[in-house]
Amino acid sequence: MGKKFAMIAASGAVILVLIGVLLGLGEVIIRSVHLIRDGIPFFESNAGGRIGPITLDPELGWKATEHYQEALVEKTKNGTLYQVRRSQTQYGFRSFGDVTARRLKMLVIGDSFTHATAVSDNRTYHALLSKLLDVEVFAYGAGGYGTLQEFLVLDRYLDLVRPDVILWQYCINDFINNDNELERLSRINNNGWVRPYWRNGTVQRLSPKESSLQLRDWINRHSRFLYFVVTRLDRLQAANTRDTVEVDIEAEGMRHAGFARAVAVTDELMRRVRARAGTRPIMAFNCVEHEPYSQAFRDISAHHAIAYWGDVAQVVQDADARGDDVFGADGSHWNERGHELAAQALAKHLRAELPSPPPR
Repeated sequence: MGKKFAMIAASGAVILVLIGVLLGLGEVIIRSVHLIRDGIPFFESNAGGRIGPITLDPELGWKATEHYQEALVEKTKNGTLYQVRRSQTQYGFRSFGDVTARRLKMLVIGDSFTHATAVSDNRTYHALLSKLLDVEVFAYGAGGYGTLQEFLVLDRYLDLVRPDVILWQYCINDFINNDNELERLSRINNNGWVRPYWRNGTVQRLSPKESSLQLRDWINRHSRFLYFVVTRLDRLQAANTRDTVEVDIEAEGMRHAGFARAVAVTDELMRRVRARAGTRPIMAFNCVEHEPYSQAFRDISAHHAIAYWGDVAQVVQDADARGDDVFGADGSHWNERGHELAAQALAKHLRAELPSPPPR
């Protein structure tokens, strides 16, 4: 009996050693790739969440990496390759103008469409707006952001930038990312990262996965190899888009209890955006026109005196329907042509809405 137990214990020890060796080897390989490809220091402790343009943040969950630059080749939905040179300036902004500028200052806040990682600096919709309208642009976005994270960005930088006008970029994922229960049921809009949620009148940091907050947080902060593994598993799950909460929401609309709850949370967060912005004009647009999300954005905007333009996304979607190559390889985010069309549509609205620059 004792001999058998010793053999089992020895076998278990060998297995544990092999697992440890594989994990260690995987960690060395991933960290070496990040060092060579992205310039991320090999021993940086929180690099699990700093994958290129994104870095962990204790308040926001994650943020755009400050002073980040990259040159790469991207592909359009139709397979055309194009060169991209992109950078992120101070505080992670894609565009950070002159805070002392005398011309009109516009603060743009959004998610991955504003982060625009597959678009060169001078080809993003907000960079094009700066040229088309002769305005000083400050643009901040990060992939996967929900409305609370965007509000926290506004709160963090509003007094620094002191904009004359705010341009707010909505996207249909906002409702999913604003509700932890919905995000846990989503295979499409769930990146697995711990984020802040607005629940019961307070900010709460929660994991959108079944694994514990502590486990996900530890993986994100300390193991780039395990982070690589779990995010690839997440992507495999996301491939089954029929088994996701968005299907039910689009069938039921406001009759879906979770969606109705998320709309109420989003409405409250945009009320806080309006209160923080004060009397500054806020204009908003959606990147994907799709119901029931678009109607919810229209209603929320109307509640808080926010101008809402639903035709911006439609211009790009109509171009796609005509065969124009306007999306990136993922088929959802705009490529440089999509950003150009969006900027033109936004410029038409903004020319009619922008106030005159105040005396400085």
